[in-house]
Amino acid sequence: MATYSKGANGAFSGKVGSVIGSNWRSVDYLRGLPKKSSKPSTEPQLAQRAKFALAAQYLSPIKDVLNTGFKDKQLNKITGYNAAVKIFLNQAVTGNYPDFQIDFSKVVISKGSLSAMHGLNASLQGADLLLNWQSILNRYNAFADDVLTVVIFNATKNMYLVYEEAQRAALTYTAVIGANFSGDVLHVWGFAVNRDATGVANSQYLGTYTIP
Repeated sequence: MATYSKGANGAFSGKVGSVIGSNWRSVDYLRGLPKKSSKPSTEPQLAQRAKFALAAQYLSPIKDVLNTGFKDKQLNKITGYNAAVKIFLNQAVTGNYPDFQIDFSKVVISKGSLSAMHGLNASLQGADLLLNWQSILNRYNAFADDVLTVVIFNATKNMYLVYEEAQRAALTYTAVIGANFSGDVLHVWGFAVNRDATGVANSQYLGTYTIP
């Protein structure tokens, strides 16, 4: 693959002969068509494809959250979603092909320079989730109006719930899960986002909970 500067006729997008032109993040690229192979895939190749399929399954539903969650990191033009996928593949996928498992405690939702919510913890109150944290504020990276983003993955129903209602100064928040979730297993993360969504804190995995 190669980058190129626009010539007299400008950049092009699409297929011309054996060359494909495309644009990504304001950079123009040329690449050749991939060569077809009649060789069967090796087990390492199948394992890598299976890992990528898992990453897409678990992370693509919260792509927008992840793009915000990695917004204040220097990512060398990769998206926040792709940064999260890289961490997921390297840390969260365990076991051997084809019996991979996910270590949800190693899934990273955000990385940044904002201060974490100190002492952030969660506990069930009936069917709802109660979160508490400590009041540690400063003028550099911990502001009273930072918003706590709570991400809940319902592993039973394979769905996400995202909450963005509580500010750092509140010290407590109840995430209302709602009805029809009895017996469901939840994985929970929390991270802080500043007022204009340009700074985030590292995500914190808050544990696994089963709705009574």
